[in-house]
Amino acid sequence: MSKRTFILTKQAALDIEEITGYIARDGIESAIRFADELLEVCRSILDFPEMGRVVPEIGQPQIREIIHKNYCLVYTVRKEKVYILQVFNAARLFRMQNIEIA
Repeated sequence: MSKRTFILTKQAALDIEEITGYIARDGIESAIRFADELLEVCRSILDFPEMGRVVPEIGQPQIREIIHKNYCLVYTVRKEKVYILQVFNAARLFRMQNIEIA
């Protein structure tokens, strides 16, 4: 088991809140299940931080992405922490926002 932990940035937390709020229109259980799936993807990065591909729009090896269903999770690894930077619909173009990493 990894010693790493993952941290959602404020932007990523807001993204997940918006996504699950949208899904909740069709059913609370579906929204909860999807949020759990996203968090499970975050946990999987802890053991395999390089499993995501480098974000093509940025081209920096430290910023990676993983696609889960129709959503893209953008993250970076710093020391023993995985920072989830953004979560967005994969059909949209990635736009790096001002992300604050504590």
